[in-house]
Amino acid sequence: MKTDFYHSEITCRDPHQDLITGCIRGDHRSQLGIYKAYYKPMYNTSLRILKDSGEAELIMQESFLFAFENIETFRGTTSFIEWLRSIVVKRSNEALRENVDENGRGGEWERGRRR
Repeated sequence: MKTDFYHSEITCRDPHQDLITGCIRGDHRSQLGIYKAYYKPMYNTSLRILKDSGEAELIMQESFLFAFENIETFRGTTSFIEWLRSIVVKRSNEALRENVDENGRGGEWERGRRR
């Protein structure tokens, strides 16, 4: 069941609130605006965790897709960038865990994809 976001209460005013509202409505231009606004900090967050530019790019893009598909879960109790960063951090840590072998050492990244 979808929540009526046009009447929901958002407690944390975000500088990109109009774009966020557009994303909730499914507007692709708003999604592009959000992507452009948050691409670099989300990429840098993932890169700090993964230490691999190709994998960080992949995880960052997957995180944006996940965020857009699940934007109705954003309640506005934190800033949008904090909500998005939590998705990027979680997915980056999952990718890192998947890449660690049974001896606890990190495996190798192969052309931006996990082996």
